[in-house]
Amino acid sequence: MLMIKIVLLFLGLITLWGGAELLVRGSANLAIGFGIRPLIVGLTIVAMGTSSPELAVSLFAALRGTKDLSLGNIIGSNIANIGLVISLSAMIRPLKIAKSMFRQEIPILLLGTVAFSLMSWDGELGTADGFMLIGGFVAFLFFIIRMSRRDRHEAKAQEDFVDIKHHPKLFFKNLFYVLTGLAGLVGGSYFIVGSAEFIAEYYNVSRVVIGMSVVAVGTSLPELAISAVSAARGRVDIAVGNVIGSNIFNILFVIAIVAAITPIPVDRSLFKLHYPFMIGFTFISIPMLLSRFRLSRWEGIILFVVYLLFLGLLFKGM
Repeated sequence: MLMIKIVLLFLGLITLWGGAELLVRGSANLAIGFGIRPLIVGLTIVAMGTSSPELAVSLFAALRGTKDLSLGNIIGSNIANIGLVISLSAMIRPLKIAKSMFRQEIPILLLGTVAFSLMSWDGELGTADGFMLIGGFVAFLFFIIRMSRRDRHEAKAQEDFVDIKHHPKLFFKNLFYVLTGLAGLVGGSYFIVGSAEFIAEYYNVSRVVIGMSVVAVGTSLPELAISAVSAARGRVDIAVGNVIGSNIFNILFVIAIVAAITPIPVDRSLFKLHYPFMIGFTFISIPMLLSRFRLSRWEGIILFVVYLLFLGLLFKGM
């Protein structure tokens, strides 16, 4: 059984990367055809698609009564998205960040992270907390829709704008890429998470550590695949937008939906390591990015080293 799980793990990785390539290609082409910036696509369609494993895993874990695994998955995923995904993407290609993100999307992520942490402070993420976070997500969607309409108006004014609605074959071809890519990402993630969880349990690793490390990294692999492929193809706007959007989606929708369905108890010990690292990773990248509105390879290495430090402390205290 162990060998079968190892084979499924590698098959999942191959499926994941293939799905990432198709999703990046299709979403970027659709963005151009609809007059929408790739950044907006990364913040919405791609982010929600790559966060679907977190949603599935968290809901399944909560309904089975393993709510600590559900909460750990989200906290661990948001840490991994910045400490692992952003850092490795920056190592592949320095990430140039749009200045508008510091006025719009990044403040939303910061506020959402702080609000989520404060709601957890009393030892429970309750139903009311879940609905308040969902309200924040609805406001975020309205904000994104308003931005996309403005982008389309500006794009139509350009002479080289080609409306993809008048080219149905091109539209359905790229839509097929997006849907197939999402299916590959989700399917590959399930293979990876299931196999990795079995392997971790086989070697007698605790459930909390599994949630924060194996499951969190496993469900963050779609973000890693998308951002790495995007960075390699020069689509750094999708690479960054994917991570920012995914972290917003995880906090304001995924864990919010779980809390709205069933209250989630929060162990106070999480505030010693896990919550500080989640908040720290969200804030630590800001001074780096503000310096030149880009994340260099060296800064990516720093983030990666800090992430390895987190994993070391996590396994040391298991």
